[in-house]
This record gives sequence, C-alpha cells and structure tokens, in this order.
Amino acid sequence: MRLIHLLSSAVACVLLLGLVGVPGEIVVPAGDATRPWRPAGRGTPPIDVVGRVAATSEVVGGVAVTGRWGLTGDTLSGKRISDGATAWTYRNDWGDDLVGHLALDDRRLAAVWRDGRVTLVDAPNGRIVWQTDIPPGPGHEANRVYDEEWGAAWEISVGRDGSVPVLVILHEGRLDVLDGRTGAIRWSYPPGPAGSCQVPGSARGVGEVVLVSSNCANPGPEADVALSAADGRPLWRHDGGALWHARDLGDGRLAYVDEKGRLNVRGAGDGKLVWRVPPAGSGEASGGESMGVSDGLVTVRTRTEVSAFRAADGGLAWRRDLGDAWNDTVLTDGVHTYVAEDTRTLAKLDARTGRLIDRHRFEADISPIWMRDGLAGISVLYGDDVVVG
Repeated sequence: MRLIHLLSSAVACVLLLGLVGVPGEIVVPAGDATRPWRPAGRGTPPIDVVGRVAATSEVVGGVAVTGRWGLTGDTLSGKRISDGATAWTYRNDWGDDLVGHLALDDRRLAAVWRDGRVTLVDAPNGRIVWQTDIPPGPGHEANRVYDEEWGAAWEISVGRDGSVPVLVILHEGRLDVLDGRTGAIRWSYPPGPAGSCQVPGSARGVGEVVLVSSNCANPGPEADVALSAADGRPLWRHDGGALWHARDLGDGRLAYVDEKGRLNVRGAGDGKLVWRVPPAGSGEASGGESMGVSDGLVTVRTRTEVSAFRAADGGLAWRRDLGDAWNDTVLTDGVHTYVAEDTRTLAKLDARTGRLIDRHRFEADISPIWMRDGLAGISVLYGDDVVVG
C-alpha cells in the first residue's frame, strides 16, 4: 500500500510539473532587438507616428518592457518598438509579486520583487546583468500580513554618484541604495537601529542626493533630510512640499517650482538657493517632474506659454505662446522639444530657439510621457502610447 501511495505521489508531481513547469527564473529570448532603432521618420522635421507601446511600459533601448501578473508568478516582457514583436520574456515561476520596474540608464532596467529580489536586465536582449537580495526591513512582517495595503510602501527611484547610477529602494520602513554596476548595497537608512522618527515615510533619488521624508507625527531633527546618494551622509534639511518634485540639472544643482509658481534652483550639496525666476504667462509654471531639462536649459510650461531658461543663471533663452492645455509636461533632449500646444495638438519645437518645427493633431486628448533616443511617447487619452519621431 505504501508503494502505491509513493507511486501515485510521484505521478502527481510529474503531472503538476508538466502543467506549470519547474520553479525558477527563466529568460526566453525571441530574437535580437535592433538598437538603436532608426525608423524612417526619426530625426526628420515632421512629426511621424512610428509605433505604439503599452501605456504601462518602461521604454529602454528600443524595447518596451511591461510587467504582467500570472497564476504561477509575475513576468516581464520586452517588445521591440520597431515591429511590436516580443524580444524576450523573463519569468519567475512561483516567485513573489513584482513591485515595479524602471530604467536605470539608457539601456538597463531594474525589476524589484516583494521578497527583496532585485534583477538588472539589459533591455535590448533580455540578458540578466546582476541579481541581488535586499534583507527584510523592520516592517516586513506587517507587509506580509497586510499585503495589499503595504504594497504602496515600496518606492523605487534612481540617483547617481558622479556617472554611476544607484538604485534607491524604500521598503518596509528601511531605505537601501544599490550600486548600479554590481547590485551591492552601498548604504542603508537609518544606518543603525531605527529611532522614533528615523523611519523614512518616503524617499526619492534626485541626481546626487536622496530626499527622505519622515511620516512621524512629531518630526525629529532628521525627519526631512537630503542624503548623499554616494554614501548616505546627511547634507541638509528640506521641508518637503514642492522641493520633493525637483529635477536634477547636473553640476550639483536641483530645479523645482515652489508653491508660488516660481522656478528655483538650489545646490544639491548644501540646499542653498542659486537663482529664482517668477512665473511667466497666465498661471503657474509646471512642477519639477513636468519640466524639461536638457543641454543647459530648463523648459517649463504655464497655461498659455512655454519658456526655456538657462540653467547657469536663470536667464530667459526663449518664450513661445501656446494654447490652453490641461497637460503641462515638457519633453526635451536638447535638440527637439515636445509639448502639448492645446489639449489634442502636439508641437515639436527647436529646443535651443523655441522655433516651431511641426505640429500634429490627435483624435483625443494627449499627454507627453517619455523621451528616449530621439523618440517620444505620447499618451492619447486612455489608449496605448503613440511613439513619434
């Protein structure tokens, strides 16, 4: 009888493995991705629609990467923008939930799972560059018990130490910063046993600093602090608010729009004000994460205008009148600038002069979303992102 039980169990295991597969991480390639992709309309003066990608994708190296939930585990799928074909699929059978994925640089993408596993993927071909595991934070047990409620407690962003990108991961009441080259944990916050007001409530990498805010009812002396992205040293206090949405200008400076709509630039190392300009046009300037930053210019949109300021001293480089649009995001790479001219019209401008190069009318409301490798992703209402060149 025992032999029959053993045989029946073995048969059941074989059938189960045949049905769901052997647990483990698998990368399934499906053809090489061409990088950089150069469609016929790329770099030409007219706005040409050259492809479409899923609105939830992270576009890196000519590949749109999307996370998908599955019965036996979450997956990442990379699809070529050039033809929409799947370039690779990364599957982890019986793995934990995928928290999120984001571009570390112009080619590599970091994926983070709820169990602390972090994977860096070379997006064009799906090759795994490195894998690491971050230890549980002080709120780990609560995270597992209240899974749905604690999912939002994970925050992922990117900072840098000089030219080296670092991955900033806030999880379960602790902040870990990983070296983008190796995946090793460079530093953690708090550095020792958490005090009453040291547990970070939010964290965001911005260039060479990491902004940390506490969720304590009575903040202590280090409740809201800017830390060095290189080694975690406290640099200066910040008051949250608009500064939280700052953009990295390079050269050790941060740009943001304050509550009065003024464009501010502060030193990343000491937080001191470098320059400030008042809002232009009708309405306040766009917030930090909406502004365009490239090639020595900071470009912001108000309700009726778009203006480019010199990053060095805040001097006005150019200004252009626009129609009224609900979206104020500016995309720029220093050569071309894309901005919503009105709710449905995309304008392509010369980034250095503001000269109108072309405009394109869409069938529904638009939102400029991303720009990489000379291509821009434009969300058209609730559909896929349209890729333009």
